[in-house]
Amino acid sequence: MKKKDKFKDRYPDKKFDLLPAPVSSIQVQKKNKTRFSVFVNDTFLIGISDSALTRFNIRKGKEITRSLLQSLIDHEEQFAAREYMIGLLSRRDHSRKELYTKSIKKGFESSYLNDILDQLEQKGYINDRSFAEKFVHDKFEFRQWGPYKIRAELAKKGIYGEDADRALNIVLDKEDIVESMFGLISKKKARYLREDPDKRRNKIFDFLRRKGYDSSIILNHLDELLNKIES
Repeated sequence: MKKKDKFKDRYPDKKFDLLPAPVSSIQVQKKNKTRFSVFVNDTFLIGISDSALTRFNIRKGKEITRSLLQSLIDHEEQFAAREYMIGLLSRRDHSRKELYTKSIKKGFESSYLNDILDQLEQKGYINDRSFAEKFVHDKFEFRQWGPYKIRAELAKKGIYGEDADRALNIVLDKEDIVESMFGLISKKKARYLREDPDKRRNKIFDFLRRKGYDSSIILNHLDELLNKIES
């Protein structure tokens, strides 16, 4: 909604009142050489991208009608949405849902976002499968999250069910998971040694569950984990 209002402010009704009228001049914008200012009757009408200039064959003398101006506005809004998504992807990988959600929050219209996302997928800029595998690897390797927590976070990013299971199965195996649990507990050995021995077992179990590890795997190795602390 914010973006819609923003575009409404940039292209108020008085712009349409200037039309129909021929283009009196086209000027390259000083701050961005890929954008152009279009004038009718020597009055600024709209700033457009080089892609709009080419696609709509905007040139001096061409008549700009109200419908053509609306088409230019629609094109510019979609162009801005695409550039926004590409900017996000240049900083880090995003899932399709992440890009959609962030674009909606930015104020872009939902009506054309899926078409843009389809184009980005076709060009290989978005790949939820590779995104999921990298996400699993990074969260397990650097944050030492367990599979349950990783799966929950993937769901928030629009990746769940078989796709989430596939990424987890490709990246993780049982030995990795067990080793990670032992690594986490070893780091907190001093802390757990200060705990009441009667409460130590529950503390370890609760901690690993919060980190996203399966309760059955924790229970199967709980005695070994306790021995690791006490040895």
